[in-house]
Amino acid sequence: MLTVAALVLVFGAAPSQAAAPLSSDRFVATELPDSQVGRQMGWLIEASARLPLSDAEVRAHFTKAFLDSPGASPAEINQILGTLVDANGLRLLGLLIVEPTALVAIVTGRDAQQLVLTFAVDATGLIAGATIDPAAGDSEVTLPEPSGRAAVGTDLVQLVDRARGGRRLMLTRWYPAATGARGGGLASYASPRLTAALGLPPVRVHARNRARARRGRLPVVLFSPGLGVSRVVYQALAEDLASHGYLVLAVDHTREALVEFPDGRFAFPSVTPSKDPIASVSATRVRDLRLILRSLSTMPKGPLPDRRRIAAMGHSLGGSTAAALMRVESTVRAGIDLDGTIVGAAARSGIRRPFLALTAAGHWAHDPSLRRFFSHSRGPRLALEVAGFDHFSFSDMPVIAPGSPGVGKRPSARDISLQTTYVRAFLDRYVRDRPSRLLDRPSRRFPRVSFKYCAGRHLQIGGSSCP
Repeated sequence: MLTVAALVLVFGAAPSQAAAPLSSDRFVATELPDSQVGRQMGWLIEASARLPLSDAEVRAHFTKAFLDSPGASPAEINQILGTLVDANGLRLLGLLIVEPTALVAIVTGRDAQQLVLTFAVDATGLIAGATIDPAAGDSEVTLPEPSGRAAVGTDLVQLVDRARGGRRLMLTRWYPAATGARGGGLASYASPRLTAALGLPPVRVHARNRARARRGRLPVVLFSPGLGVSRVVYQALAEDLASHGYLVLAVDHTREALVEFPDGRFAFPSVTPSKDPIASVSATRVRDLRLILRSLSTMPKGPLPDRRRIAAMGHSLGGSTAAALMRVESTVRAGIDLDGTIVGAAARSGIRRPFLALTAAGHWAHDPSLRRFFSHSRGPRLALEVAGFDHFSFSDMPVIAPGSPGVGKRPSARDISLQTTYVRAFLDRYVRDRPSRLLDRPSRRFPRVSFKYCAGRHLQIGGSSCP
């Protein structure tokens, strides 16, 4: 159940009706540059009209690390391209972002479907990262309104890890705003360039830019996204938690997803050579979150974190990251895994503090790592499954991209409300020490939620409560 969007050639792309033509003023260029990355993108566009490509040709253009990544073998690349193109192959419309070693382009494929093609090359000129996303139309969508009483403020924070060669991280903070605080108007879901490069539609949010934060120290939730997935597509959950008094910090793990920095530069997805890429990525993610923990008290002026009340949460690999962080940081009081497989030492040895797994239907039965993790853990732990949920139901995708692979065929803001309610109940109980009966037994209000595992103090076991 790990999403490998940045490590394979496709994330969310699926045949659909042709989108409305993009206006030419979005493009910074309409021809590929005469550079290594430009020539590699030109090769793929040309080669897409003569599928299938031989293994030798594919290996001559991609790094070994990329091809060894899950879902990125030569055969799988041929299969993915075959679903996206007809006999004419891909056709270039224009470039959205041009960097010395990376490009983002709009291309058309089968049935004139518009696609966002992202490319990054390594020092040898081979393709080290590539994604294809469907290009979104121009119809604005609105995230579900937060359910809490507090208005929500938000801002961006950049962190630099000097111990890792100046590694840069981008975070978004969401927090309860002070009563009457207006800030700088409604925030953007993402910048115009990042929105286009990620293939997102215009999205209206409820948080206000740099609104003055509520007084007092706030319980903290660290959020780690799915592998290769941008932090921006989890804003409904973050806004809702902030409206109930939480300080939420979501991070992009640089070199996994496309990241935009305050200076206008982008960091592109790329695959680092490793015998075990998931273990390598996981270790990097934990170091990223530990940097955030160390930086809580030194971040720019804004919401005040309560270092005694901290939780870690994530989607897909981000859920495993939360568990891994809890093994090395005793200050993290609780963890939440949204539809993720648990990998590494946490899967083998478990943890000793409260943990919630909220997953799509069938995950518990088909994921032995999650069952092993719970059996080796101690403390309150709860596994819930949601009928009708897919992998990306645990994001904004049910609202902003209904029908995309891993999302499901029908849009539903109720899906987001369901998960925010259970997540908040768990955090309220184990971070704020507030009772919540919702965790004790199945609820008539949420009949799609089934209890798969329940153990530990504060969780009622037996009878009509969780099995």
